[in-house]
Amino acid sequence: MKKLVLSLILLSLPAFLIAQEESEDRSGGGLSLTVAHTGIGFGDVPRINGLRINWRDSYFEEVNGINFTLWTPRDEQAFGVVNGLALGLVAPAGSQLNGISLTPGVVLAQESMSGINLGGLALVSQGSINGINLGGLAAVGQGSITGISLSSLAVVSQGSITGFALGGLATVSQGSTNGITLAGLASVAQGNMWGAGAAVLAVVAQGSMTGFHVGGLASVAQGNLTGLTFGGLAVVCQGAASGLQFGGLAVVGQDGVSGISIGGVAIVTQKSMGGVNLTLGELRSEMGVTGLNVALYKTDAPVIRGINLGLVWTESNELSWLSVSGYNRTYRIQKGIVIGLLNHAADLAGIQIGLLNIVESNPPPFRYLPVLNVRF
Repeated sequence: MKKLVLSLILLSLPAFLIAQEESEDRSGGGLSLTVAHTGIGFGDVPRINGLRINWRDSYFEEVNGINFTLWTPRDEQAFGVVNGLALGLVAPAGSQLNGISLTPGVVLAQESMSGINLGGLALVSQGSINGINLGGLAAVGQGSITGISLSSLAVVSQGSITGFALGGLATVSQGSTNGITLAGLASVAQGNMWGAGAAVLAVVAQGSMTGFHVGGLASVAQGNLTGLTFGGLAVVCQGAASGLQFGGLAVVGQDGVSGISIGGVAIVTQKSMGGVNLTLGELRSEMGVTGLNVALYKTDAPVIRGINLGLVWTESNELSWLSVSGYNRTYRIQKGIVIGLLNHAADLAGIQIGLLNIVESNPPPFRYLPVLNVRF
């Protein structure tokens, strides 16, 4: 405010003062109506505190106040520093834009734009974008994007995305995402994804995924998956999945599954599975299953400990506690209680209840018994 008042005072000074300042500030080829760089400038005035108006920026160093340009910048020398208000009909530009940047076209920054950035078509920065950022079609930063960022097509960062980002089609980060990301098609991070994310098609992290994430078709992480995760078809991670996972068809955690997992057709891991696991199809673990496990079709693991309801078929090397299944098959030793139509164990330290109970280690005639077989 003080600078604007000073500018108005300077405009009322005698003409010889203005004429003197013009001769000093024409290094960029513009008309400067200023004293000590404060006032109004037209054209390529290099430095000004106040108002600078130009048809097409070709040269300036710093504007503290308002920089207004109608057309696109002419060359790299057009990218000076604007502290205040950067306005343009087509493409206001600067090396650093600090304050408010507004245009129906594209806001351009070489190093950074910070504050309130509104581009009817797009926001484009070779560095970072920070603050409240609205790009009509896209907001693109070769550095990080921080704050509230909205675009009808995409929010794209070659660094990280932090804060709230909404892309009509996608939000894409070559680094990590931290905060809330929403996308019409996909939300993607090549690094870790932390916070909350939702997309109609998929939420994808090439690192770990932590927090609350919903993918209309799938939620996928190449690292660990922790928190509340939903996938219309599948929840998949190459690391360990822990927390609450819901996959319409499958939940897959290659390094383990723990917590509460619900998979329509299958829950699968190459390592151990624990917690509460519910599926209409198959529970499969390469190492072992513990906790409460319900599979309308089959539970298949080397070791099963806990309460297992594999309503059609349960298969293991070792089984402990309680299993209820149409067919309980234990290749080594069963410890605890099994209930089924057919129960078959190599060795038994517990109870079998079913139409036919087979214990290979029992001597005849106790090897095959109806209703009940017991061995401790």
